[in-house]
Amino acid sequence: MAYKQLGKISAVAAVAVAALVGASAPAAASNYERVSLPMTVTGAHGLGCAGDVWAEGNVYPDGDVAGTVDLQLKGWLKVLGVPAPWCSVTATVDWRNLTTGATGSGSVFLGSGNGFPFFWVAPQIGNVRLVTGAGDVTFTLRTDLPHSESVTTFRVY
Repeated sequence: MAYKQLGKISAVAAVAVAALVGASAPAAASNYERVSLPMTVTGAHGLGCAGDVWAEGNVYPDGDVAGTVDLQLKGWLKVLGVPAPWCSVTATVDWRNLTTGATGSGSVFLGSGNGFPFFWVAPQIGNVRLVTGAGDVTFTLRTDLPHSESVTTFRVY
């Protein structure tokens, strides 16, 4: 008999916990779309340095962060193909909203001291938030040294 009562108490407790967890969960999780800026090959500051810079990020179609693009710029900076901690470059993303005509840019330093401390395991990283406004936006990724062209267009919500 005690086992039946314990079973009922356990079932009631489980329902109560499930209701509490369900009530505390957000109504809708943030919705985002992944975007990327094509890789550019670039020279880099430092003896014998060169490398690759690209960006990955998010736009928010549900209006969570309206008219905004969050990007993480990444750079493998190397000497003869081997990541080198003394290499650095400043990466800039220029943007132009084709719908509104607005323009802007954001820059980040990629080099020793930002990114994973073991420079040979992961690229150097830097984050930038661009408030472009909604519309079709063209993005140009460039650096402060000679580099290849990297241009892409995508919709910002």
